Amino acid sequence: MNRFWALTGRELKAFWCSPIAYVVGALFLLIQGLEFWLLVNFLSMPRLDPSITMPQLFFGGFYFWLSVLMLVPLLTMRTFSEEKRTGSIELLLTAPVTDAQVVLAKFLGAWLAYAILWSCTLAYFLLLRAFTAFAWAPVLTGYLGVWLLGGVLIAVGVLASSLTRNQIIAAVMAFGAMLVLFSVGVLEVFVRDPEGVKIIRYLSLLEHLGGFAKGIVDTRPIVFYATLTAACLFLTGRVVGHPRWRA
Repeated sequence: MNRFWALTGRELKAFWCSPIAYVVGALFLLIQGLEFWLLVNFLSMPRLDPSITMPQLFFGGFYFWLSVLMLVPLLTMRTFSEEKRTGSIELLLTAPVTDAQVVLAKFLGAWLAYAILWSCTLAYFLLLRAFTAFAWAPVLTGYLGVWLLGGVLIAVGVLASSLTRNQIIAAVMAFGAMLVLFSVGVLEVFVRDPEGVKIIRYLSLLEHLGGFAKGIVDTRPIVFYATLTAACLFLTGRVVGHPRWRA
């Protein structure tokens, strides 16, 4: 277990010791700050429906998906591809650790970096609270949804990175896979069967995140996110453990 946490710490250190981490972090917070400012102005309109809340718009708006699609590939693109390109993966895989520990450590390191960056946006809500009252429950459940969604997307990015030794290709593959996942909910407009609509809604990442932003914590989306994350990590383990990949 100590080796696992050492590997996880190594991944976090590798990210935060890189100048690109601060560039990515600053750009991410700038986008989120701009979105928050625009939403505050929008919600200040006098004739706006009072049932619309800041968490509903902040967790799932255009800028949200823009920042996520930018952030996750940059967090995960180097996890395996860079180590394979430089040859340091040989030292890692011959160390007294299992393939599963390596995959989980790289996943957890990127996931923690994702969570740290998102936790910084909590300052926007704290600043807003100084000027107006609002319910904290939807905000906290919204962050829970963002964290769980991040687990899925980080796992997808780590899987993409394990498939190539080129960081740029890994980022593009992760970006494309996330676009496909986000587009599942769009298929609802083409389906007439009520049961088919239910299935598509269950498979839609957007639909589940909307529930969290409303303060609803349901076990179904949690199981869905956990299942997708586990499936991607399992596939990554199979890729890393394949003899041809090691060669």
